[in-house]
Formats: sequence, structure tokens, C-alpha cells
Amino acid sequence: MKKLASSLLVLTLIIGLTVVTATAQNDEEKVIIQKVMTTESAGIERAPFLGPLAGEEMKGKVKDYVYYHMPVVKYETEHPGVDIKLKGEAHPYGDMLKSMTLAITSQSTFDYIEMDDIWLGKIAESGYLSGKYSDQYEKWANDLGMYDVFKKGSTYKGTWYGLWRATDTRAIWVWKDVLHAAGYTMEDIMSCEGLLEALPDITKTAKEEFGMVGGLEYPFNGKWVVDQWYGWLYQLGGKILKQNEDGEWVAGFNNEAGYRSLNYVKKLKENGATMRRSWQWMLANFLDRNYAMTYEGSWDIVSILEKYPDKSLQEIKEEIGVIPTTVFEGHEMRVLTGGWLWTIPKTADHPDVAFEVLMEMFEDREAYAEMTAYEGKFPTTEWIWESPTYKERMIGEVLPKEWYDRFREGVSGGVWRPFFPEYPDIQKELWDATQKVVMGKATAEEALSTAAENVNKMMED
Repeated sequence: MKKLASSLLVLTLIIGLTVVTATAQNDEEKVIIQKVMTTESAGIERAPFLGPLAGEEMKGKVKDYVYYHMPVVKYETEHPGVDIKLKGEAHPYGDMLKSMTLAITSQSTFDYIEMDDIWLGKIAESGYLSGKYSDQYEKWANDLGMYDVFKKGSTYKGTWYGLWRATDTRAIWVWKDVLHAAGYTMEDIMSCEGLLEALPDITKTAKEEFGMVGGLEYPFNGKWVVDQWYGWLYQLGGKILKQNEDGEWVAGFNNEAGYRSLNYVKKLKENGATMRRSWQWMLANFLDRNYAMTYEGSWDIVSILEKYPDKSLQEIKEEIGVIPTTVFEGHEMRVLTGGWLWTIPKTADHPDVAFEVLMEMFEDREAYAEMTAYEGKFPTTEWIWESPTYKERMIGEVLPKEWYDRFREGVSGGVWRPFFPEYPDIQKELWDATQKVVMGKATAEEALSTAAENVNKMMED
């Protein structure tokens, strides 16, 4: 009898240990570790888009309506018992492409990569990104009214590699007191011709009456100067690249549209614009009132709010004006749009979970609106622009309605930079051409003819 009792006790202990072990293993399986790569200027550290990093407590640091709409938090809520641990690598923007290239070389196991859309071609060409979810991405974009420019920006050679989740645009920022003192209104300078005509007076007023350095600060250092005139090129009917009758990609700027848009940059300089090779981000010179007007981007809204934390949006609007870009008379606004693309590499340890996490936000209008507004970004779809939540957050907390309407117009007619692997070299050719024309070393026809010849050659190779 004692032997039987002892046997039963041993059996019970064995079963108990088995259950405990199985439970522990089961609990361990519910912890999913995922790696994410992004850049400091767009992602985790500044705005924890996916969710808290492992060991980081975000709850209480952001408002509940933001925290509970983070994709990872939403996923965990809908999958009780699952705990996703995010391990993030947030790189400076200047190092991001190099970091992705190293990830490709080493076949690093990231579950998510958030990249500047201009890098998609280079990374997709390497075979590192997964095209598994292409059909789902495409259906989502078509169903929810994604603008065509962002559809193009989410695909490469017919495959959707992710979704361009948010965007920004270039912009001209204006001190209204200087503008008014020079005898002009915002409406007067919204056309290319109007700004050009007013610029000498604005420059004179800025210097003589306000002690400023100049009237208009124009970035003149590589890609920035090129980015600014892309909008004018597209307004006038040109393109960076176009397909010929044989379906081959060739230069689309060696034409009247290209000549006129590039000559406009030269005319801005001739009429008083300061071409600055040493450039400071986030409206530094403008907010220090060194210039009456500055070319920069919509991302600078956050700099303005930080500079004037005690002013209402109405008060800020009364002092500062914004134009996404000037428009040639008789044409529609076109302005360069940038932005960030969420992708899933083939090497991901948990690709299906990563896809579901992203869809937790993309397919939930409320979540998508909350997260986009939280970052102060603009959506790539009509679905979110029309969201009451997005309007309430953006217009009520981030920017005046006047700015909201203007940026929406800019985004809807956004210009796409082709993300072919050759694009950095194409950009350099256009930068070289711009320098020659603005400095009087060549005519626009001569400079763009040479650039087109070089671009066509590189596209053939």
C-alpha cells in the first residue's frame, strides 16, 4: 500500500512538473521578439510609432488615445497573452542607407524597416525585401483612396513592398509683418510671377526696416535646390524620368518645362534671393528672423510650435504664413512630397506578425488618424484626410486650418522622385546643371541637354 502511495506521489510530481514545464514553455512562446530599423528623425525615438521599445515604459508618457492606438499595443490587446518585445535601431538619417546596406550584406533579421521612399529601388533590387504581401498592400491602397503618387512610391517593378504611410511637403515660410511692410499680401506671392515681382521690395524692406540678412533664403547645397524646382518642372509638364514609346526610362526634363523651371531658380537669385550653401535645418535662420522668407518643409511646424509654446495657433497664423510652393499662372500646384515607407525584409523572424501589426494601424481609420496626427504628418489617402479625428487633432492642436488646407492641396498634387537605384546619380546631374545655370556658366538648354545625355546613358547601362 505504501509502495502504491509512493508511486502515485511520484507520478503526481512528474505530471505536475510536466504541466509547469509546458506552461512555462507556452508562456515563453507568447513572447515575440521583433527587431525594427528606422531613423531618428522619423521613428521610434522621437515618435514611437509601432510601440514601446523593450524595457521602455510609454504608458503615461503619451496620452491614452495615442498609446492604445500604437500598432503593437493594439495587436497585444487583440491577442491576449502575446507580448511583443521591440528591439529598435534608430540611426541618424545620414547613416540610414549605409545601415540598410550593411543589413543586406549580413542578411540581418529585422522584422520591420522604415525607410525614406527614395531608397526603395536600391533596397528592393538587392532582393532583401519581401513581396509576400504585395496583393494585400495593393488592395488596401485601392480601397482607401491612396493618391497615385504614393502608390507609385510603394511599388518597384510591379511589386508592392510596403505602404507609404505618411508624407510631408516642401514649403515657403513667410514673416507676414515684413511682407505687409513691403506692401504685399500672401495672395500676392502665391504665384511664381508674383513672388518674383515682389522679391526685390521684400528684400529691401527686410534689410532696411527689419535689419535682416535678406528677403528669401534658398537652400543651394546639392539635393535641396533640385528638390525645390521639381514642383515647377511637373507643373509645366516635365518629369524627372519618363517612358518613351519603347517603354524605356529616359530623361523627362530636357524640354521647355525644364528650361523654364530651372531659369526660375536663376531669376530668384537675380531678384535678390540668398543662395545658401551652408544650410541649417528646422527654420533656424528664419525663426531667428534673419530672413523674411525661407524654403524648407512642412516638418518645420514642430519647430514653430516649440519656438512659441505660449502662443495660440491663431496668433502664430497671424505672424507666419506658408505656401507649399509657388504656382506658375495657369497651372496647378505640384510640390515635392517625401515620406516614410514601412517594409518587411525576407529575413524577418516573424513576418506574418509584423504584417498583422502594421495592418492593426493601416486598416483602423481611428488608429491611423491618431498616429499620423500624433507625429504631425500628412496622410497619403483621402480616407484619413477626411477623418473627423485627424481634422480635430491637426487643426485643433498642430496647425491652423489655413495651413491645413494649403498642405492638403500640396499633398494631393504631390510629385514623386523616382527611386530607381540610379536616382542619386540623376539627382547629381541635375544639381550640376543647376549650378551652371544659376552661376551663369551655361544656359538652361545647354546644361539640361548635357544632363539628359548622361542620364539616358546611365539608364541604358
